[in-house]
Parts: sequence; structure tokens; C-alpha cells
Amino acid sequence: MQLDLESAIAFINASLAPAVLFTGVGLLLAGLQDKYSTIVTVIRQLNRERRELDPGAMEGGAERLGILTAQLDSLMERAKLVRNSVCSFYLTIFFLVGSSILIGLRVLGMGLSIGLVFAIFGLALAFLFAGIAFATREALLSYRIVEVEVRQWKD
Repeated sequence: MQLDLESAIAFINASLAPAVLFTGVGLLLAGLQDKYSTIVTVIRQLNRERRELDPGAMEGGAERLGILTAQLDSLMERAKLVRNSVCSFYLTIFFLVGSSILIGLRVLGMGLSIGLVFAIFGLALAFLFAGIAFATREALLSYRIVEVEVRQWKD
């Protein structure tokens, strides 16, 4: 197979969409991994406080234990959603790289089915949408948790 300038230009043009998506997903992934790390740190701190708390030793200890347990349950749900979003975004990147490679091979005349290229790129988009859905659910849950805490102090 002989490579010429037209083939190189076609390869670069065909690979731009996955490359642009790859950059955007990478930025989303960086933010979500930071959020995940923060949630895990808070879970560890609250869990340590819960282990050290003796409900009978102080006034309101049982109530504090209940609040800690509720917060931990909510944070675990949020951590699960962020984890699912992060995993979806990693799979998005995997399939974007795969589709870029397949596009390049197709442009270079390797005889790959265009349906395979579309299927791999479609999987990348499906995982991207799944990751966005998980991240959106986590953001909504996060807001509800804060809203409940603020309402608790207003009453």
C-alpha cells in the first residue's frame, strides 16, 4: 500500500470527530475523577467519625449516629453514580480510539466494513450518553442532599 498526500489528508479529516470527542470526554473525566476522590475522602472521614462515636456517651449521640448513617448512605449512592459515569467515559475513550483506528484503516483501503466503523463509533456515543446520564443523576442527588440538610437547619 502506497501512502500519498491525499490519503494522509483523508485520514486526518476522518479522524477529527473522534479526536475532538476524545478531548471533551477527557476533560469531563478529569472533573469526575476529582469529584469521586472528594466523595471517597468524605466517606472515609464520616465513617471514621461513626466508628469513634459512642451513641450513649453524649447527649444527642444516637441522633448524630443516625445523621452520619444517612449521610454515608447518600454519599455511597453518589459515589456509585460517579463511578458508573467514570467507567462509561473510559469506555467512550476506548471506543473512540478504536473507531479512529478503524477509520484510518478504512481510509487507507484495508477493506474494513463501514458498518463496523459506525458500530464502534456508535458504541462510543452510547457510552458517552450513559456517562452523562449518570453524572446528571449524581448532580441532582447532590442537590437534593444539600437541600435536605439546609431544610433541617431552617426547621
